[in-house]
Amino acid sequence: MSRDLKRFDTLFEDYLAKIALTQTQANLIDRALNEAASLFMSSFDDAEIYAQGSYATGTVVKPLTEYQDKSGVAGEYDVDIVIERESWASPKDALENIKESLSMLYADKVDQKKHESCERVYYHDDAQTGVSFHVDYVPILAKSSNTCRYAAKRSTNSWSSSDTKKLRDWFLSYVADNPFVQPTIVILKRIRDYAGLTDCFPSICIMALVCEFYVDTQSYAGDLMLVIKKIVEVLSKPYEQINIQLPGTENLVGKIGRKNSDKIKAVFQACFSALESELIRSDTPDMTEIREYLSDDFPVDLAYYPECLESLRGRGFSIEMDGTLTKEETIEEENRGASVSKTKYRFREKGESLKFVATRYNKAQYGIRWQVLNSADTHDRRGGLFEARGRGGKKNSDEFINYETAKYDGVHWIRYFIYDKGTKRVVGISEKFYIEVRKRHSNPRVAFLNDGKT
Repeated sequence: MSRDLKRFDTLFEDYLAKIALTQTQANLIDRALNEAASLFMSSFDDAEIYAQGSYATGTVVKPLTEYQDKSGVAGEYDVDIVIERESWASPKDALENIKESLSMLYADKVDQKKHESCERVYYHDDAQTGVSFHVDYVPILAKSSNTCRYAAKRSTNSWSSSDTKKLRDWFLSYVADNPFVQPTIVILKRIRDYAGLTDCFPSICIMALVCEFYVDTQSYAGDLMLVIKKIVEVLSKPYEQINIQLPGTENLVGKIGRKNSDKIKAVFQACFSALESELIRSDTPDMTEIREYLSDDFPVDLAYYPECLESLRGRGFSIEMDGTLTKEETIEEENRGASVSKTKYRFREKGESLKFVATRYNKAQYGIRWQVLNSADTHDRRGGLFEARGRGGKKNSDEFINYETAKYDGVHWIRYFIYDKGTKRVVGISEKFYIEVRKRHSNPRVAFLNDGKT
C-alpha cells in the first residue's frame, strides 16, 4: 500500500518546532558571540569575528535532556567562533594568544585540555535539563593574496586549508533554493543523538550526505526517507569506497571511522524500516514505533492531526530553525465565560462573538495566518490556514485580530503563525487556545468555532 506522505506534514511541523534550538539557547550563543567580538577586537584590532558550523548554517538541533537521553546523560550544544586574521604567527602562538585572552574573561571556565584547532570555554549546565553548552574559539589564518583560509593544527604546528566561511556561504545559497533541506538535517541529527551516535556521526558528514542526495519530494517524511535510504546505501559500500564530501572539503569519511560505519548504517536502516512500515504500509500508523528513532518529541497520537489540518509546507512556508522561532500567546478578548483550567479553556454559549488577538509584528516585514480546528463530531472541522476575519466574516484590515462566533457545541482550538514575507519562513507559532461551548441546561461538551459569520 502507498500513501501520500504529505498527510504527515503537520506532525513533522509540530515536531520540528519542538526540536529546533530554543530562543534561550540561541540567546546564550549570541551573548558568547558579542563577548568574543568585544574581547578579541580589543586584543587584535585586525580580527574578523564570526560563527561557523551548525549555528551559522541554521542546522543546530536542540540537545536531548537527561530525561530523554537513553543513557540519562543530557546532550550538549556549542558554537564555533572564528577569530580570523592575516597576521597570526604560528598556529601554537595563535592558540596560546586566544587562550590568554579567554582566561582573563572566563578564568576556570576555560578548558585546560589541548584541542587540535581551538580553545574551549564551558558554560554552566542548565539546572532544569542538564543540557551543557560550550564555545570553541578557532583561529583562522586568512591570506588575501590567494583568498584562502587556514585552520590551526596544534599537533604539527601547521596551517591546514579550511574555508568554512566559503562553505557556509555556499550552503546558505543552496538552502535558498531548497528551503526544506535544513529541517531534514536537523531531524537526522536528532535521530543520531537519540541513538547515541553523536560522537560517531559528525554534523558535517550529515550535511554532506543530505546536500548530495536531497530531493524535494513535497513532504517531510518523503525527504527524510529518501536521504536515509541513500545514507544506508553509501555506508553499505566497502569502507575504502565510501566518499563523503562538500565543496572544498576532502573526503570526510575519516571523521566517521571504519568501526562506526556499520553501527551508523544499522541504526538508519532500522529507522527507515520503521518509517516505511508505519507511514507507508500501515493503515493505522503506530507513532510509538517512529518515536523509538525520532525521540519522544515526535507526536504520539495521529488523531490530533486530522487530514483536514493544513500544513505550513502546503502553503510554501518553512519553519525557521536558527533559534529565532518564538512561542507566542493567543489572547481572547470580550471574554464572558469562565476559566475551566490553566490550559485556557473557556465556557461559552452559542451565538457569542469571540475576539482573538495575536502578538503584533511589523506588518511591513511579517504576515500572519490563523488556523482553527473544530471538534471531531462537527460537520465542518475547518483546519485550513486563513487571513484574519472581521465580525461579519470578511477579511479584517487588522490581520492581528480575528473574530469567530461560538456556533456549535464542542472543544476546539485556534492558533496562528507569524511568517517573514521575504523568506516565507515561520518565525512565531502561538500556543493553541481552546474554547469550550456547551448547551444551555445540559452537560458541558466541547467547543466549536465557525468561519466568523454570525
